[in-house]
Amino acid sequence: MCAEKTNGPVARAGCVGKHQDQAKRTNSFDESQRINPANLAAERSVLGALIDDDSFVPKVFASGLRCEDFFLSAHRRIFRAIELLHTRKAPVDHVSVAEQLGNRNEDYAAIADMVYGVVLHEDHILHHVRIILRKSRLRRLLEIGEWILTAVNETSDPDSITLQIRDMLDACSEDHVL
Repeated sequence: MCAEKTNGPVARAGCVGKHQDQAKRTNSFDESQRINPANLAAERSVLGALIDDDSFVPKVFASGLRCEDFFLSAHRRIFRAIELLHTRKAPVDHVSVAEQLGNRNEDYAAIADMVYGVVLHEDHILHHVRIILRKSRLRRLLEIGEWILTAVNETSDPDSITLQIRDMLDACSEDHVL
């Protein structure tokens, strides 16, 4: 109920308008409320499996999983270390990955966090890889949406924007065929 006089249709209309304005303010999108699609448990599970049993490395790499598909920079850093070890044909294990990361206590702690409770079953790992890939694509779609907002405000050529959007969407859909 409005604090002002609420008798009559004009007064009631003014009261409803104030409540609608307040609802719009409380339901409006705030950048700090933005949610980035990610599944950190799936990321930890895949990294832990790769570290605990490097026989999974070729299968995971063959799936198309890339460093930039990981949400957390710490996870990207660990995956990059695993990639480097694999390309050098070095063993991918706790010690080798920690050494590649810098051999600090924090590196060993991060690796221990990755391998704790990991399920070493190929179907599970590849399922988790697919989750990571889907979340990565969703984040890229969000980035495209943000780019569209910026591009619309900066240019008056809708044809150019449309072509660029198509190219970006094509690239996003070609990246990972699940």
